[in-house]
Amino acid sequence: MKRPIKFLASILMLTGCLDIFDISAQVSVSYAMDSPTFTLAHEDTDKYETLDTCYLNVSYLLKYRNSEKDDSLSFNDIMDLQMGRHYNAFFSRDLRALDTRNTKELKTNMQFSTIPENYIGFDVLINHSDSLTTVTNRLPYTSQVIEYSESTDIPKWTYMPEDVDTIMGYHCHVAICNYEGRDWKVYYTNDIPIPYGPWKLNGVKGLVLKAVDTENNFIFEAVGLTQKPQSIIRYDWSRKKMKKEDWKKFERDMYKNAGSFVRNTGARILIMDNSEQGFHRLNEDWSQYYNPIGRK
Repeated sequence: MKRPIKFLASILMLTGCLDIFDISAQVSVSYAMDSPTFTLAHEDTDKYETLDTCYLNVSYLLKYRNSEKDDSLSFNDIMDLQMGRHYNAFFSRDLRALDTRNTKELKTNMQFSTIPENYIGFDVLINHSDSLTTVTNRLPYTSQVIEYSESTDIPKWTYMPEDVDTIMGYHCHVAICNYEGRDWKVYYTNDIPIPYGPWKLNGVKGLVLKAVDTENNFIFEAVGLTQKPQSIIRYDWSRKKMKKEDWKKFERDMYKNAGSFVRNTGARILIMDNSEQGFHRLNEDWSQYYNPIGRK
């Protein structure tokens, strides 16, 4: 069980931290945990820009690994794919809903709910007019947001006409590809001739209702479709822009040197385990399991 033990509405005034953090603007939070992990900090949702209106929304259940030995894929989240004429957006539905609730709670009674560690902290925005994909990454324990943009890259698909399945009542065919360092198998339906899918798995002949990587790290499976119009929005957050290759290097280092990273955010973490003292501070040599959906 991982839980916050105290919320402090104080402003950190730390120096000597990594240049990437705007520490002076962070709110200090203390956490008590049975074992160390990354968890996301709150982001304010009051200010945003409306970019488009989606004509179809697909909700996917994402299952993914908690550790190298987690073959059952014990972590899960609900990811929404919004499709509009000008933009597509892909994000954690429950994370966005919790941010919205926490924004209201903080304004009324200075309290908030801790974000579960399994919630996905990135979102993808595809601009159809200029074929530009923007990926936003939230950093653990800080409201800092890192963003990179790249030309929209469509995977090269190979179709498997004899491989079929039924998902949510739709007859599906199979296509495979290698994309960003992983081999993917997707199930798409010709009944919905829209070339989109979860994450960046776009460009097949129909809507992707299921996607799995061949090493059993990630499974996306559609659990809901709705044609009710919804706004596609972009929050007014302070974003630090990086090149994709710089973000990948930073991300790897962040997980490899997780203890030092957390120290530099200013978060206070106590580990509640079976040690003699009953609890201790997070060790700086701690490293976090690293398994990004995109390896390249």
